[in-house]
Amino acid sequence: MKQLWEFDCYRVDSERRLLFRGEELVQLPAKALDALVVLIQHRGEVVTKDELMKAVWPDAFVEEGNLSQSIHVLRRALGESVEEHRYIVTVPGRGYRFVAEVREISETDIGPFPKPVPIPNAQTWVEKLLLWFRANLKFLKRWIIPLAVTGLVLTLALVKSLPSIARSYNNRGVELQQRGKIKAAIEDYQRAIRLNPGYAEAHYNLADAYEEIPDYDNAQEEYQRAINADFMFYQAYNNLSRLYILRRGDYGAALRLLDRAMNLKPQEPSVRYSLHKNYGWADLELRNYLTAEQHLRLSVELEPDRGAARCLLAKVLEAEGRIADANPEWESCLSYSGQLEVEPEWRNEALEHLSKKESRK
Repeated sequence: MKQLWEFDCYRVDSERRLLFRGEELVQLPAKALDALVVLIQHRGEVVTKDELMKAVWPDAFVEEGNLSQSIHVLRRALGESVEEHRYIVTVPGRGYRFVAEVREISETDIGPFPKPVPIPNAQTWVEKLLLWFRANLKFLKRWIIPLAVTGLVLTLALVKSLPSIARSYNNRGVELQQRGKIKAAIEDYQRAIRLNPGYAEAHYNLADAYEEIPDYDNAQEEYQRAINADFMFYQAYNNLSRLYILRRGDYGAALRLLDRAMNLKPQEPSVRYSLHKNYGWADLELRNYLTAEQHLRLSVELEPDRGAARCLLAKVLEAEGRIADANPEWESCLSYSGQLEVEPEWRNEALEHLSKKESRK
């Protein structure tokens, strides 16, 4: 028997992976809904970021920013900001806790949907149009009205189903990309976008797939479209700024993009880590060593166990001739070099500098 949960005006169907607000289906990316299920299953407890990532992405290595983005999307779907604590509480440096009172119900005990908060002007233009037809078009032949209403209902049903179909294509694209079938994944992401042009997550995933080919021109365009569709899609800001720095050498464009993201005042530590890290990277390339060091030290303070900021900080200190200060950072860079965000050449640089240190002893 399937398990259902209710909290406030929401109902979660754990088997079918569906979220309802009252009787309305809430459109939510699959990974965000998976995160909600895990949090509800461990409600009242702190679920660490590692535990969440292992549960939501069991067969894939992902950056912590993917988790932060899923939590951000989930909070927005529930109508909650980071500063609120109605449902999800961020435990700094650890993870998240689900704090709302949850009611467990079985399929046999299911009652009416939890009543949602009333929405002003609930009568839509479609309902008003139907009322107008009933009142004013009685003189038409009897078959016209049923035909028109049937056509309208079918059209609305099709339009309403498009985001759900788009989400299915996007999710299948993610699975295909994880299996190395990049071309097929790109085709599914493109289908999702044709059905829902404002689907930010599909634009982001398409950009990521283009990077794997690599096709950096199309990747750049799709990251920008993801930002245009959702101006708070921080992971798209980070990936696009990294693309500007690493592949385009356009450090000014990277800094302008990062300024735009930082002006939105993100709260998640992992998001701020990535933004400051890319700030430091761009400033390093521009030889603005003072500001580069400031941003990279902020990154290290936010996420001490991540390697990219450590490697970049070592490069800054080395460029300034502060060899003694750089060596501990090179050691940290090397110890975290297995992380996906650490560029292979940074590991090689760390080995080279540390070998010189040993030879000087």
